[in-house]
Amino acid sequence: MEEYHFAFGVDANYVKYAGVVMTSIVLNHPGHPVTFHLICDRLLVEDKEKLDTFTQLYRNTSIFIYDAHEMLQKIPRVSDAVAPERLNQTVFLRVLMPMILPADIKRIIYCDADMLCLRRVDELWQMDLEGHPLAAAMEGGYEEKAKRLQLRQRRYFNAGFMVIDLARWRQLCLTQKVLDCYQQQGKKFSLLEQDALNKVLDGDWLEISPYQVYLMDAFDEERITPMPENIFWHFLNEGKPWIPYCAERIEKIYWSYVHRSLWYEMKPSEPWEARITLMAGKNARRRGCHEDAARYLEAAGDRLMEFYLEQKKRQ
Repeated sequence: MEEYHFAFGVDANYVKYAGVVMTSIVLNHPGHPVTFHLICDRLLVEDKEKLDTFTQLYRNTSIFIYDAHEMLQKIPRVSDAVAPERLNQTVFLRVLMPMILPADIKRIIYCDADMLCLRRVDELWQMDLEGHPLAAAMEGGYEEKAKRLQLRQRRYFNAGFMVIDLARWRQLCLTQKVLDCYQQQGKKFSLLEQDALNKVLDGDWLEISPYQVYLMDAFDEERITPMPENIFWHFLNEGKPWIPYCAERIEKIYWSYVHRSLWYEMKPSEPWEARITLMAGKNARRRGCHEDAARYLEAAGDRLMEFYLEQKKRQ
C-alpha cells in the first residue's frame, strides 16, 4: 500500500485548522499509511503535544515538523498592492516546502489549512502530471488575473491545493525562480506568492477538475453546490467555515470533523471583515437568531462607516 504524503504551511494561529484537515484526511483513509509534513513558522507547545497524540491515536500516520521561521524572515515584503489582510509571509511556506522536505519524497499533496477532505484522494495522488511540476484547480476569474500578470496562456491557478512532482519542481529550481520573481515584480502582486507562482509557470501546470477540488466561499450560500465527486472543499477568501453563521450545510459537516478531532474544544472565530460580518448577520436573522443578527448587522455597519471615514480622510 503506497504511503500518501501531505504538506501544510502553517503558523501558530492556523495549526488547529490544519489539524482538522488532517483529521478529515485520516478518517477518510482508515488504515492507509499517511505522512503529514508541517512546514511551520513556530508552533505552540500545546499544539505540538496534540500532534504527538495524533500519531498515537492514528497508528497509520506519521508527522514531521520543520521550523522554517528563519528562512521565512529572509523574504522581504515587497508588494505595494493592497493584499487581503489574511495574507502574510506564511504563504511563502508552500514555496519553501519542496526544498525543505527530504529528497527521497517524490510526490506530495499540499493543502491549505482552510480545507476539508470528504473522500479518498486516490485519483488525485495517482494522476499523471504529464511532465508538469504540479496540478492545481483553476481560480475563479482566472482570465482577468492572467491578464493582470500578462500571462501568455491566460490560465491562473489557486495555489492552496497542489499535487506536486517534487523532483520536477526541484529540477526546474522553482523555489528560487518564484522568490526571484517576487523580489523583481512583487510590487504589483496583490496575491503575493500565488501571483509569483503563476507568473513563473505561465500555464506549465495540469488542471484539477473543479468537481474534485471544489473552491467556495463558505458564506455564499446561493452559489454553493457540493457534489458527491468532491474530494476536497477549499474555503476561499474571508468566508471560513469556523466563523459563525456560514452556510448551514457547510457548518454542519465542518464542525462534525472538528468535534472528532483533537482540537474539539476549538471555538468559532468572530468575523472581522465587513462583508462576512454582514452575511453572518443576515444568516443569523434567517435562522431566527435575532440577537446575534442585530449584533453582527450593527458591527457590519460600524465597519463600513469606519471604512467610509477613512476614505474621506484620504481625499
